[in-house]
This record gives sequence, structure tokens and C-alpha cells, in this order.
Amino acid sequence: VKKNLVTNQIVLDIGYDIDNLTNPTISNLYNGEITVDRYGRKVPKHAHGTINIDHKTSSCKIITEHVMNLYKRIVNDNLLVRRINITANNVVNENLVKDEKYEQIDLFVDYNELNRKRKKEQDEKKIQKAMLDIKNKYGKNAILKGMNLQKEGTTIERNSQIGGHKE
Repeated sequence: VKKNLVTNQIVLDIGYDIDNLTNPTISNLYNGEITVDRYGRKVPKHAHGTINIDHKTSSCKIITEHVMNLYKRIVNDNLLVRRINITANNVVNENLVKDEKYEQIDLFVDYNELNRKRKKEQDEKKIQKAMLDIKNKYGKNAILKGMNLQKEGTTIERNSQIGGHKE
């Protein structure tokens, strides 16, 4: 949102831990492909998937929902995950995306619901921009999630660091 970029495709790569094959309780549950990592160790083959969004968006809710659906579809729940890579494809400036869309009218589409979803997405974008304005004016710790205030939360501490290093 800050850079006015939108996407319509997300790629998810999941790398599994070597403990999946060394731990007998986990390795007994896995019977898939095994590959060798760059250190010569045997690991379960990584999971890879792509999901398309029906329109270009910068909505956190829409992107998160699609990423979670893709994650549930491609990941083996019995294995320990070591690495997660998320890539946004087809990223363009939102000013280059034409608002004028011509579409064939479909009798089976609820256009009132479709318009509600579009309005909800526009409202979310306004909220995201307002949050960015507040953070720019008052600092990164001006708006936090409740979980960041718990003892285990690290966001406040990390926001005060420069490049991940203490000042």
C-alpha cells in the first residue's frame, strides 16, 4: 500500500526440516519424495504452489486468505517447517491498472454482493493508508497488535532497532 503496488498472484515455497527424517515418530508418517539439501543432508522435498487472485489487489485480508488456502493445500501437516518463502508475482503500480473493466453479465452472480466486497476492499485500503500516515508521523510503535504487548512479543523491541541491530 505504501508503494502503491498491487498483485494478482502469490507463490509459496515451504522448506522442511532435516529432523523430519531423523526423528522416528515423524519419519514413520512420511512416505513422500526425499531430496538432498546443499549440505548433503536428506530432507523431505519442499512444497511449492501458486495461487491466482481474480483481480489485482494490495488488500492484506485478501492476500492472507489466499496464502492460507494455498498453505493448507500444499503443506504436509505431519512435517516440521524450516523455511517459508512468499513471493508476489505480476506486481505493478496500481495507477497502471485500469479501473474500467468490461465483463459479461452473468445471471448466477450476485452483483450486490460483488459491489459490497469491492467497497469493503476500498475501505480496508483507506484504513491501511491511515495506519501508514500515523506510523510515519508518530513512529512504528504507534499502532501495534495486542499480541505484541505480551511478554513474548518482539515487535516493539525490533521496531527500535536499526537493520535488526541494537542501537
